[in-house]
Amino acid sequence: MSAQWKISGDHRPCVALHGFDHAPGVPGRSALDFVVFTEGGVILQASCGYLELAVNWITHVEALGITNWLTIAEDETALRFLEARYPGHVVRRSAFFEEAVSGTGLYEWSSASFAQAACVRPVYLEMVLDLGYEVLWSDMDTAWLQPFFQLAPAGLDYVGVDDSDAENEQETDNASTGLMYFRPTERSQQLLLDWHAQCQDQISISNSIRNSQGAFNRALFAAAAVPERLNFNILPKQLYPHGALIEQLGYKHGEEAAVEAAFDPAWVHANHRVGHAEKKDFLRESAVWAEDDGAILVPLCPA
Repeated sequence: MSAQWKISGDHRPCVALHGFDHAPGVPGRSALDFVVFTEGGVILQASCGYLELAVNWITHVEALGITNWLTIAEDETALRFLEARYPGHVVRRSAFFEEAVSGTGLYEWSSASFAQAACVRPVYLEMVLDLGYEVLWSDMDTAWLQPFFQLAPAGLDYVGVDDSDAENEQETDNASTGLMYFRPTERSQQLLLDWHAQCQDQISISNSIRNSQGAFNRALFAAAAVPERLNFNILPKQLYPHGALIEQLGYKHGEEAAVEAAFDPAWVHANHRVGHAEKKDFLRESAVWAEDDGAILVPLCPA
């Protein structure tokens, strides 16, 4: 099997893998055993309803010189499109585990299938940590303008961003699950296990995507309440603002007013809005919708 990068001794990972269900010729070994990790890698999750957003995300990170990223394709449509366009950067969900997500690949916000897809994130992350590698997770409805690894503090169990209006990010009651960095420690792995348990409990009550982030925060602040249970940092909103703050400030990337205001965010996140069209419009209005060479011809989700 071919891979693009060799394993390094550094803990910050990259994942490069072609879309095998199982490692060829090795009975009982999953494709995840053959994922290749190197410094500064990023994992994201893609489904067929949001492929334009995925292409925009990839265009931005590659403009920063970041090429060691992996997308987990949640459906066959996303897998075929992304593997054809970005070979070596895509793996199907079954490389991690066999359980299928029910429903369509569109995964509309607040649908049962969206909630299920969101609640497998801690499973993906914990499995990578279990291999002994650090991992960075990013939502695809974002545009990266600066490289994360040059901005984040080192040596912590978890580094995240704020999704609240708190003046002091360290006092947030709503850390975002749109950007999460974990080191392979017992504390971070326990946080992910607790998050998954909380999320599964909530899915049995209500199928809302909000449960995934809410579940993460319940697990996070339960851990934070115990001395030395978790070492973490929430990055400043000046660098990682949520979508509502970007809108409030009227930020447009590259405009003179933004430069004069010394507001130079490391990303634009199209959260606080629902659906592909609203997210795309917001990214375009913020001047971070990357123009492709012609229209992006993305496939439709199966009916």
